[in-house]
Amino acid sequence: MGSAYAVAIAVGVGVAIQVAILGRSSGKFHPLTISVALQLAGLLVGTLWMVSQRAWSEVTTVVAQWWWVPLGALGWLLVAALGFASHRIGVATTLGLAVASQLLVGLGEDVRSGVTALGVRPIAGAALLVAGLILISGRA
Repeated sequence: MGSAYAVAIAVGVGVAIQVAILGRSSGKFHPLTISVALQLAGLLVGTLWMVSQRAWSEVTTVVAQWWWVPLGALGWLLVAALGFASHRIGVATTLGLAVASQLLVGLGEDVRSGVTALGVRPIAGAALLVAGLILISGRA
């Protein structure tokens, strides 16, 4: 389980660095253009991985599903949106809004599906998220 925490932290660091670079680049290039370039880089690295691991059958299995196209399109738009927003409101505020909204929607989904009961702790956590966002954005 410890390695999962390390991976999650590494992902957070990577996303923050990526969003900072996206924000700076969005001042020079359209965010959708940057996102396409990043998707192409991901495709190149992913193809190298698939070839080395002989994972083509897994890819064809996923591509046969309907959901890969809208999720891929959403990923392209998300990367562009992060660049667009961070160029205008900063990396910390952009990521704060993104993470807080993810957690709040996730909490709503967990409550809806019965994984979590809505009580004092989840409400306090949501309030702390909003307070943290206000403090980190400097727009109190």
